[in-house]
Amino acid sequence: MQPIAELLKEGAAAVGRPLADARLLPSRFYTSTEIFEAEKERIFRRNWVSVGHVAEIPKPGDRFRIDVAGEPLLIVRGRDGVVRALSAVCRHRAMLLAEGAGNAGTISCPYHKWTYALDGALMAAPLMEGASPLDEAACALPSFACEVWNGFIFVNLDGRAAPLAAALAPLGEELAPWKMDELEIVGRVVFDQRYNWKVLADNFMEAYHHFAIHPETFEPNYPAAMSQADEARGPFAALRMPHKGNELSEPLFPPLPDIPDEARRGFSVFNIYPSMLLAVFVDTVTWYRMEIESAGSFRLTIYLFAHPRSLDVPDAEALKEFLREAATAVHIEDIAACEGVQKGLESRMAVPGRLSPLEAAIHQHQQWLMGELVKA
Repeated sequence: MQPIAELLKEGAAAVGRPLADARLLPSRFYTSTEIFEAEKERIFRRNWVSVGHVAEIPKPGDRFRIDVAGEPLLIVRGRDGVVRALSAVCRHRAMLLAEGAGNAGTISCPYHKWTYALDGALMAAPLMEGASPLDEAACALPSFACEVWNGFIFVNLDGRAAPLAAALAPLGEELAPWKMDELEIVGRVVFDQRYNWKVLADNFMEAYHHFAIHPETFEPNYPAAMSQADEARGPFAALRMPHKGNELSEPLFPPLPDIPDEARRGFSVFNIYPSMLLAVFVDTVTWYRMEIESAGSFRLTIYLFAHPRSLDVPDAEALKEFLREAATAVHIEDIAACEGVQKGLESRMAVPGRLSPLEAAIHQHQQWLMGELVKA
């Protein structure tokens, strides 16, 4: 088996070339357990990872469970209104404290009822009489760095990442008219996927496949040949998909008034590194949240958002259902492509393919990934 140091060197050489000469990462970057373990440690533990949206936890006591790089987390809104990322592992016998989502005034372990406040402080440890006094500070749930950016909740596991908002300032300014911190979740669709997470990231960030995979859903209005990636401006990639003929898009819901004219004539997709995939339409926002489990599997939740003011229309419920059905149909088309790519990557005949200029956003992402992987 090829040593990981050699594989990293090979990957850096492939993506380090200018776009006109660049190739994809070698296939083992999509299939190797060793690479996946390196990604967990050097990418997902060191960088900001998107885990949720404030619309999921609007009230004190609201919480949901999620794992990041194998670390079980509990995302909680405290009594003070602050959103926190706490360890979901009880300090007594390491039982997981919760699954799914819910609301309660405290956090109670289902195993022995050790109970914590919403900020992680230990409140009660039943039937511990006769044991030495507990160090309550040591028994508090550990917390992780947590930031809310444009309504999206991000976590940094090692606590050493630079502040997120400054790094994403150009994107935050662009997206301000959508008022994303006020968005309402109008639908969620969940898929258990059996391919590498980067296969989906690659697919999401190019429209080159529209004419082949989406000949009826996207290509007629958003032709592949018209798409174009921005120059790199930070730890994210941006791909623009103009409407055919530069015509105004036909939204489902009334757009907010301050959205610029250019954004009304197409839509944009973004990859906020390492793995936040966001599609911004004139009237709605779609977020692909990946809960990455292994080199070849992840759970995908497609979140569909709209602003409450846009939903003030008589047929809002029917339009929400149409949006959910459309998102499902598009992703089912993509699943066939992604599963086919993963199967091909597992072949001995797979080689790092050349990139089209229409795949510039993939090149940017893979250059960033390699930069993170080769860091000490």
